[in-house]
Amino acid sequence: MKRQISEFVYACLVYQKSKIEHQKPSGLLQPLFVREWKWDSIAMDFMGGLPKTMK
Repeated sequence: MKRQISEFVYACLVYQKSKIEHQKPSGLLQPLFVREWKWDSIAMDFMGGLPKTMK
């Protein structure tokens, strides 16, 4: 059974695509900048051109 599983994993296309050797090596984590005050920076995003809803 162990041999059958290893043969299946070796032949599986999904496994071949997600093998660790094929992934980019991860780098150091970059910490997020935390502001001193809660409302130090405020941003608004506007979206236009959306279709109207049924309601």
